[in-house]
Amino acid sequence: MKFEIQNLKFKIHALCGITIFQFFLVLNCLGQISQPARYEKEQKNSSHNFTIIPMGKQGLALVHDKQKYEGGNKFWEIVALDTALQERWTQEIVIENRYNFIGHDFNNGELFFLFRLGETESGSLKIFKIVRESHAVEQHNYEPQVIIRPTHFSVIENEVIFAGYHNSEPAVLLFNLNTDQGRIVPGLFGKSTELLDVRVNTNNTFNVMLYDRSNKINKKIVVRTFDRTGVLLLDDAFEVEDNKTILHGITSTLVRDELLIAGTWSEGVNTQAAGIFTALVDPFTEQKINFYDFPQLNHFLDYLSPKVMAKTKAKADRRRTQRKTPEFRVYASAVRLEETKEGFLFLSEAYHSPTNFNNNRYNPYNSPFYGVTGPYGFGYPYRSNYSPNYYNPYSSPYGNSSSANQITMVQASLVVFDPKGNLIADHGFKLEEIKTMSSDQISDFANKQGKISMVFSNEKEINYQVSQIDGMPLIKEKVTIQTKDPSESIRSEDGGIVRYWYEDILYIYGYQTIKDSNEKRDVFFINKIKVD
Repeated sequence: MKFEIQNLKFKIHALCGITIFQFFLVLNCLGQISQPARYEKEQKNSSHNFTIIPMGKQGLALVHDKQKYEGGNKFWEIVALDTALQERWTQEIVIENRYNFIGHDFNNGELFFLFRLGETESGSLKIFKIVRESHAVEQHNYEPQVIIRPTHFSVIENEVIFAGYHNSEPAVLLFNLNTDQGRIVPGLFGKSTELLDVRVNTNNTFNVMLYDRSNKINKKIVVRTFDRTGVLLLDDAFEVEDNKTILHGITSTLVRDELLIAGTWSEGVNTQAAGIFTALVDPFTEQKINFYDFPQLNHFLDYLSPKVMAKTKAKADRRRTQRKTPEFRVYASAVRLEETKEGFLFLSEAYHSPTNFNNNRYNPYNSPFYGVTGPYGFGYPYRSNYSPNYYNPYSSPYGNSSSANQITMVQASLVVFDPKGNLIADHGFKLEEIKTMSSDQISDFANKQGKISMVFSNEKEINYQVSQIDGMPLIKEKVTIQTKDPSESIRSEDGGIVRYWYEDILYIYGYQTIKDSNEKRDVFFINKIKVD
């Protein structure tokens, strides 16, 4: 009998051991990150930066100034990579050297590039199209009907959408590449109105999102959807509460039947955000804006110490019960709005800003879109496709300028909404107080089978966190950015920017000094990232 009891205990302990092992094995499988491909391009000290254009399952396109001149012309090179980061083809654009590269887009398998003469708003424009399959170059000249300071550039079936500000008023222009004729989309000019977003939908229509402050008592968010020729299809307006101020906003793209808007808000003239908002666009039904303050989220304050976080949440709860807005504020940017079968995922990033950093909210030329560079052109892949800061080819969000001019990235926040825009859950990922020269996006995420993988890079490492869709963290790890040869080491790195690519794939890119036993070299690199 004693032997049987001891034997039973042994089996229980063994079973528990196997169960614990299986549990950690499952967690390990959920959080495995791999870097299945790498691309390198040797960089000389004088080389200009690369711009990256994601093309989904068709790969990536790289654009850079070759610093080659001939007869007053400058040569630009486009390199197309497949999803294994192997070069597929290359092409050159030759243009008068007085033209600057300011924007790009990828649509229907074709690449588009925007150049402007000089650095003035009145400079003429040239649009280059790389034809699908043949990769031939088409050139189109465009003289806009009005002088416009651009913030957005997109293409729908050979119809170019060119948006920005004319005399501080929003304006959207269309230019047809088949006829080389331009026109103005009517009804968008307005005093004291901000252009929050211009976004192409999956059904070849596009949205324009405005914040109308012309009436201080009756402020409105206006959302209009047009067909590709500029015919108005939908017009909806949302009244904004008197004490609320809209800071940033983006629209979904009709992957689902519902059209959702989301962004950040504050009070009065405060440029620091108090929270996020959502609203469902429906011109036939009265819809309200859902406002959520940051302390309402379970994980937004995770970057604070436990003591400060608890105190902030308790104070916010008290003020909310008194029908007052919580006092917590932080600079925050609206980054990405993804549509899923279950609803919507909204990514934002919080940062601390020095007092001399220009956060003038109501100057349209200091809008969240203008002056932001990134791999998709205009800035974030989900903001726009315009690159107004391209003129400094050596600029980097991880530059070495005075710390007085740097901002500090502190938190990435991913919020889960149901199909009606109601809050379900949220995820937070501390950004380790990364110092940058702008509020450009530095993190991203992938969504696979109800698992959220949030990723960013810092100091030669890839930081990633895998969570359940309900916000429950499963694993948080760091891995070293891999080189082509395991015997090589990374001496220094500039950049390390993470972006979503397609399905459950992301990529990281930047500039590195690589050293092996014999020599060192400077390279531009891209690593493919997969989180299982």
